[in-house]
This record gives sequence, structure tokens and C-alpha cells, in this order.
Amino acid sequence: MNPTIGKPPTIGKAAIGTALKNAGLGAGDVVLIHSAMRTMGRVEKGPETVVEALLETVGPDGTIVAPTFTFRKEVEADPVIDPRTDPSEMGAISEAVRRHPAARRSVAFRHSVAAIGRRARVITETDPHLSPFDLRSSFGVMLALNAQILLLGVPYSNATAFHVCEWLQEVPYRRAVERRAKLRGPDGSVEEFAFTDYQPKPNADGSYYGNRTMDFNRVGSILEAAGEVAITTVGNALARRFSLRSLCDYAQRELARDTNLFRTEDDQANRITPLKDGQIVLADLTDGAGRTSRHQWSVIDPQRLAIPPRISCSLLTRQDTRAPR
Repeated sequence: MNPTIGKPPTIGKAAIGTALKNAGLGAGDVVLIHSAMRTMGRVEKGPETVVEALLETVGPDGTIVAPTFTFRKEVEADPVIDPRTDPSEMGAISEAVRRHPAARRSVAFRHSVAAIGRRARVITETDPHLSPFDLRSSFGVMLALNAQILLLGVPYSNATAFHVCEWLQEVPYRRAVERRAKLRGPDGSVEEFAFTDYQPKPNADGSYYGNRTMDFNRVGSILEAAGEVAITTVGNALARRFSLRSLCDYAQRELARDTNLFRTEDDQANRITPLKDGQIVLADLTDGAGRTSRHQWSVIDPQRLAIPPRISCSLLTRQDTRAPR
């Protein structure tokens, strides 16, 4: 599959704002956004327009947050964490949030976030010695603030907040590990620092998941069936909104019964739970650490999705899926 796009209509800030309100977002909300810019189509003035629409939607009492992860630090021989200048690896909208003049950014080995708005300071000024999913971390603070998660053009596979649920339930397949690196301070000085990271626990053969892979869509489809998710469209992108607290309330209860709730069944590692709305495009992308992994985009029409020739893509088919239990 290699869909192309002609000249689709340009999406402006007003249309994006209307879509955000249709998803249930409003004044005073704390919104954690996971996004894929290319899924929307042509956006007037680029990702900054999306950020402006988000800020206008939540108003002066609200806050928007974006993941600004830096996976390349995992493979650097002598990593230096610089919260002021390290670019985000999480897409154009994430980078636009990071570069906003009013943005604040947390300090983390790889799982930093950038935030703009009333709650930006309390969300980002957390202790980097802690796990990024500890209750005292940025994600823990967002849980306390009942943050709304917005998936813009991506399905549940991109919702990093699912790891908060795994941390709280102490799932057996992940663990906290110490990662030592250098940290560059606001004055330019560099010091040795011990971060805590949260990683998959390797099997005896060194592999992470064996015959299983992560399948957050599995839980997302159940949340949708329970009426916990608002779904709308922004251009060609599917947008899904649900609360972090609802996710954790549900997952805590269900993970106590099945610690593999977020994972595929044995011997089903390449299968992904389908979603009722939109279509999922599978894309093989390389992260900052040079690793190729399968990403998912959620769109209305895959033929309107512009994909460069260097990216290998396919549509999710029934052969790739299994029904959620």
C-alpha cells in the first residue's frame, strides 16, 4: 500500500476548535495529546495551528500537554539530557508544543513532557529520580488532575498513559531500572544524574515480549463499548477523547484479574485488536534509537494519507486482527 493525496481541503483553526469541542473538550481541561500530523490532511499554517486551537479550547484555566520523548538517548554512548534543546521524537504537534514560548518541559531520561497553561508548572516540575509513571511523576500529577487524553489520528497504541496503569498494578513484565546520564542545567552546567526508567523486563533469551506484544487497542475497544470514549473527526483523522482517571479505574480492576490485559494472547504477537470507527494504517517507522517498529495511524480514508516512499505501510486487515475478549 502506498496511498497518495491530491489537494485536500485546508483545515483551519476554527474547524479544529469545533472538532475538539465535539470531542468533549472545554475550558479548564488538562489535555494530554498524542498525535500524527499527517493524518489530518493539510492544516493551515501547520502544527502551530493545532496548538493554538487546543489552547483556545481549554482557555486560560486549562493546560495542554504533549509527550516529548527522546529514545535516541538509549543508544548514545555518553547521553546528555538537555530539556531546553532536545527535540521531541513524537511528531510535529509535540514539537510545536515544546517550542511554544510559554511551554515548560519536565526532566526525564526519555519520557519527558511539555506543557502550556495554568497547570504546566505542577505537571513538569517533578522529580526525575522517580519512575516517569510514579504517582509523583508528571503522569501521576495528570492522573490527579483527571487529565483528558486526546488521540488525534492515532489509536490507543500511542497512549503512553497506559503505562501508568501497569505501574500501579506492578505488572510482572515491566520493571524500573536506573539509567545514568548527564543532565544539562539551565545555566549550561553538566552533572552526572541517576534517572529511573520504566522498561519491559527481558526474557531469558533477551527478548522483551516473547510470543506477546502490547495491544492497548484491546482495552480501548472495551472502553468504547462502555461509553467512556468520545469519537469525532478532524479532517481525515479520527480523534478519540477519554479521561486518564477512567482508564486507570477500569484497568486497575481488570489488571488485578488478568495481568496480560494490555497484551496479545500467546502466539498472537503480530495481531492487533481492530477498532469500530475509522481505518488503521500500519507504518514501519524508525525511532531516534534506529529501531524499526510498527506504528498505527487512525484515519477515515487511507487514500487521503500522504506517505513518503521511504515509509512502508499497509492497511490493517482481518488477518492482522483478533476479536477483543
